Amino acid sequence: MTWNPLALATALQTVPEQNIDVTNSENALIIKMNDYGDLQINILFTSRQMILETFICPVSSISNPDEFNTFLLRNQKMMPLSSVGISSVQQEE
Repeated sequence: MTWNPLALATALQTVPEQNIDVTNSENALIIKMNDYGDLQINILFTSRQMILETFICPVSSISNPDEFNTFLLRNQKMMPLSSVGISSVQQEE
């Protein structure tokens, strides 16, 4: 089966136990996970892959950013095909 935004949105909304809101467009989905602090997951569809993006936490909430960055760099092999970066959201990194 080839996934597209409509097919995935339909599949996700057929499981009543999931407390999520799904917004879909032609090439993307936005999923809000209501039971997890309204965690937003953005899914972009290309012709060959799905790219998922979410925000982990504000940089200011990390007590030791250098240690956290070192941990991510050393353990990236445990998270294959993933990347971690810093983005500004509402004027906060």
